[in-house]
Amino acid sequence: MVPRVAVVILVAWALAGVAHGAPARDVIASPALPGGAAPPKGGADVIELPAATEPIPLVVILHGDREHASAAAARWRAVVRKRGWALLALECPHELGCKDSWWQWDGDPAWVLDRITKVKAEFAISKVILVGWSGGASYLGSRAQAWTGVDALVIHGGGMAPSSPDCVEGPPVYFLVGDKNPLHKLAISLHDYFTSCKREVVWDVIKGADHEREASALTAKKAGAILDWVVAH
Repeated sequence: MVPRVAVVILVAWALAGVAHGAPARDVIASPALPGGAAPPKGGADVIELPAATEPIPLVVILHGDREHASAAAARWRAVVRKRGWALLALECPHELGCKDSWWQWDGDPAWVLDRITKVKAEFAISKVILVGWSGGASYLGSRAQAWTGVDALVIHGGGMAPSSPDCVEGPPVYFLVGDKNPLHKLAISLHDYFTSCKREVVWDVIKGADHEREASALTAKKAGAILDWVVAH
């Protein structure tokens, strides 16, 4: 159960932009909504922060095209809750022109990093794991040089190499991709970028898997194995 103070902080986060002339963002604090409230029209950020006495990891998730943060959160919720970790699923910012596609929006990564910073400022976070599914994964790849401050990247069912080949120090990367995805070559290009930059990379390829099978490959067991890999780093 999330402490009541956490919910108050989340509401403050959602409204903070208003004081600076920016639109407010909806936030769903899932554990504080018994029965699971439906997300507002157009989607909302989802954040789940368990009561904890020690610093805990934070799993940050970017959704795929034509879906919302609530769907992205649902893929990881059970395994994250089981470990007592925190979860933050971000809705691509409609107020900044995003139309439900992270990679097509291609906005400033500082927006994502700012959300992470706000959570870390209020809660004790030991690691940040940044996960992208489909178009969210492609956005993470296309902005690969921006994620130097996180502890691990997870690229699931997507990927796209950055436009610049410049290398930066950064976290290890776990790919979960299918070789029958029509855009698999883009995931390969991102893999090759990271390996050329001497990053640690896990290349977990599902043989014969198209995009639908890439999605179903993220079972509870697989998600747990990925988080075990994160802990080892």
